[in-house]
Amino acid sequence: MVNKMSIKQDIKNLLKNPFVFGASAGILVVLFNISIASLAEGSFEKGYQVFLTNGIFVYLIPLAVGVQMGLFRYHRNITTGNIAGSEKMGMAGSATSSLTMVACCLHHVSDILPSIGLILAASSFLILYKDSIIIIGLLANVAGSIYIARAIIKDRSIIAKVEKIAA
Repeated sequence: MVNKMSIKQDIKNLLKNPFVFGASAGILVVLFNISIASLAEGSFEKGYQVFLTNGIFVYLIPLAVGVQMGLFRYHRNITTGNIAGSEKMGMAGSATSSLTMVACCLHHVSDILPSIGLILAASSFLILYKDSIIIIGLLANVAGSIYIARAIIKDRSIIAKVEKIAA
């Protein structure tokens, strides 16, 4: 019999790897987006087709989220103190990308709920500006990644100075 605690600890240790953490986040974004599209379309096949109609964004958004979350995990691994700024940027970038992908599929919800006028108005706006909204989400991810990368560089130099003094 395998110890459940050791499996849980193995998963935690695996997720401390920035590459695994980032890839997992990217995969979760893909699954989330396909789920939203599938719910809106009423079937997995139709939802998957809608998801694929978003062109290059299908690849860029999960990649951007994965990179940002990998950087976040790496930063968290090298620091022991307060990394609230990095954490907030990581969450904000991922949330922005998720919302932009939901925005892509929201106009399909109007097929299910035609009696809600707000959704109809929002869906026509989102159809018109879908690509712009997604680009804003991608830019938020890039800005978050740059912010975290700068924090990593700063913290690594501080760690190096402290180690030099301690040696």
